[in-house]
Amino acid sequence: MLKGKYSLNQLSPPPPKKYLKNLRNNKGFTMIEMMVVLIIIAVLIGGGIRFYLGYIENAKVTKAKGNISTMQAGMDGYYVENAEYPTTDAKLLNAGIDGAFTENIAELTTKDPWGKTYKIKVTGTNVYSAYTGENKVQGKDNTYVRGEGTDGKSDPPVVVTTATP
Repeated sequence: MLKGKYSLNQLSPPPPKKYLKNLRNNKGFTMIEMMVVLIIIAVLIGGGIRFYLGYIENAKVTKAKGNISTMQAGMDGYYVENAEYPTTDAKLLNAGIDGAFTENIAELTTKDPWGKTYKIKVTGTNVYSAYTGENKVQGKDNTYVRGEGTDGKSDPPVVVTTATP
């Protein structure tokens, strides 16, 4: 059996009294320290959200450009075969695009990434413009993703700011 100041439950010597005194005086973080940490966390979260929202908007623009490129391929294919762009619902369907014309603007059944319908505006028989129904792309008013074609040749879709698409 152990004799002296050690018992069976205590295999190491007790800490000196000066350490116990320091442990009793530590009460945790001050309010200022906690506020500084919370402010740092809030700034980091705010920056992350801003980055994430910008990433989402850029992904929507990329998807809209891809969809418009597909529409342009249909419009150009129709032009090659018929020497004109489609100007009626039936002709539009023959181009592989589902939509309905009202005057010279076709409103498609396909939705853009913002939930609006794509539109195709045909001017005469040899010029068209395909664009998103959303007019606030990248947070700017009167901004669209638009692709244009003339005489069977299309330009790549771009983001444009204009009063009319």
